[in-house]
Amino acid sequence: MAQLADVNREIETSDRQRRVQRSENERLSAIIRGIDELMFSLEELNLQGIDRVPARLRERAGSLIELVLARPVPVETRSDPFRIRYRVVPMMDVLFEVQHKVLRLRNPITIADPEEVLETA
Repeated sequence: MAQLADVNREIETSDRQRRVQRSENERLSAIIRGIDELMFSLEELNLQGIDRVPARLRERAGSLIELVLARPVPVETRSDPFRIRYRVVPMMDVLFEVQHKVLRLRNPITIADPEEVLETA
């Protein structure tokens, strides 16, 4: 009877881990979709020749960055590469970096970038 209880516990633990992993993958996918939508909006601004990021887009970017970095520090006061930019192209660069970080979180097994290998050598 103890073996059956052990097997049931293992099944429950495995099921719980699978649900947590699925939930995290869904969260990361939602962040990626949000970044994609924001990038589309920024690209439209760029094509229209608008250089400044509107406040509502900066706020959306800040919210997405906070979700990824899980830091309570206000985004505008950051000195790291993920701080909010007021120009369209630099903001797009920040979002590309954030998206890259999310993709690494979602799929930690990656092939090394040859440029990064050369830099560390």
